[in-house]
Amino acid sequence: MNNLTKERKTKIGLLCNKAATVLFVLFFINVCVIPVMNMKFFMITTVIIVILFAVCCIIGHIFLKDYKPD
Repeated sequence: MNNLTKERKTKIGLLCNKAATVLFVLFFINVCVIPVMNMKFFMITTVIIVILFAVCCIIGHIFLKDYKPD
């Protein structure tokens, strides 16, 4: 990770933030349609979405730590 330029870190961080937003919307939709889903499928998708959301948030936070938009 030391060979990443500041510009590249910013792009990756912003991409992770966008992915986290999409995952949050998917989580919200997943929770809203629970009555029509199989419970096992619901639990698996919820865990996957939460783990991916956490990873994206952490990576985005680390890479955008010193980012200041113009």
